[in-house]
Amino acid sequence: MSDQSAPAARRPVDASMTLLNEMMRRPLDPGYAAEADARERAGRPRTSGTRTPMLLLTAVVIGFLVAVAALSLRVPTTAAAEAKQRLIAQIESRQADGDRQAATIAALRAQIQQAQQQALVRGHESQLAEQLTATARGVGAVPLTGPGVLLTIDDARPDQAAADGDVDPRTQTEENAGRVTSGDLQIIVNGLWKAGAEAVSINGQRLTAQSAIRFAGEAILVNFRPLTRPYVITAIGDPDTMPTTFSRGSGGHYLSSLQETFGIQATVKTEQSLQVPASPSLQLRVAKPVPTRSTTSTPPTTPTSEDAS
Repeated sequence: MSDQSAPAARRPVDASMTLLNEMMRRPLDPGYAAEADARERAGRPRTSGTRTPMLLLTAVVIGFLVAVAALSLRVPTTAAAEAKQRLIAQIESRQADGDRQAATIAALRAQIQQAQQQALVRGHESQLAEQLTATARGVGAVPLTGPGVLLTIDDARPDQAAADGDVDPRTQTEENAGRVTSGDLQIIVNGLWKAGAEAVSINGQRLTAQSAIRFAGEAILVNFRPLTRPYVITAIGDPDTMPTTFSRGSGGHYLSSLQETFGIQATVKTEQSLQVPASPSLQLRVAKPVPTRSTTSTPPTTPTSEDAS
């Protein structure tokens, strides 16, 4: 009769994890273990001596290839960035050099003007001096100061730009809707001329009969100089009549349309003292001396024998 009170054999807790136990207790494959034992019985080391050097060599080669690949990917980006920085530095250097030469031209022009005035005063040619001064003012050869209108124009704010799907009829592109274009500035400046402006400049660039307002890529050029927004238009003229005449004319109506349709920002205010610089791009092409009294007088005649006696 079996003893029912004998405790039953307890089953190991990890009995169901045979594979895991085998991997933990015998991590080396039996075939590899048998080969290692055979090498050991033959008096040789259990592992090949070339295993560690080959592993190190393989790691070095892989690391070298990864480094070369990383450098190859970085070179084009770095070269392009360096070329861009060199180009920007070159542009800024040439612009600074152009500004220095423009300042030199303005100083020399002021000296020439002063010498002309002195020469005309000494020769009592007051009428010619007035004519020369009026011509210089008209062509933009001298800076002007006086009352007028200050008009500031800027692109539309992002929350006030044209709605999605609206196409800007000025450029026929949806992306440029809400941006001030060169054509906008041309129409507005022409409106100021029609309203009685005597002198006009945009961001310090004097407008003359030889000036051009152009679009080059993403920039607006005046006198071949790029402008940065906002665009400040200075117009010297009668501050009492010019604002009203401008707002009622074609330029004012066009500006109002830009504000209402595309959200272009614009402010107009009158000032009692505005300054418009001289144009640095004017060149003297033709000049001739003006006859004076000394050159137009009758030359003395040769004395005769009777006069000599």
